[in-house]
Amino acid sequence: MESSQLDAIHAALVAVQRAITSMTFSSCDKDDVIELIDRVESELRSAHPNVPLMGSFLNSIARSLRNQPEAREACLAIEEAINGAGLPSTWQSGI
Repeated sequence: MESSQLDAIHAALVAVQRAITSMTFSSCDKDDVIELIDRVESELRSAHPNVPLMGSFLNSIARSLRNQPEAREACLAIEEAINGAGLPSTWQSGI
């Protein structure tokens, strides 16, 4: 995975962190999203990141936030990062 792709994923995670601080979201749900962010960040720091796992976590984060209007930009940032990395985007399935 290229450095620019990793940077885009990190930027999307920062957007998610900003969004969830201002959301009316249960603390349990926030904790779940923060845990997923931490897992993706851990993969980003790895010498050999597990790309499919990151894709799964990113889709899960976006799926958790997709019904929150204040998280729209964060979801779009995730979508852009997923597409830029060539990962499958599944978070919008079932809408």
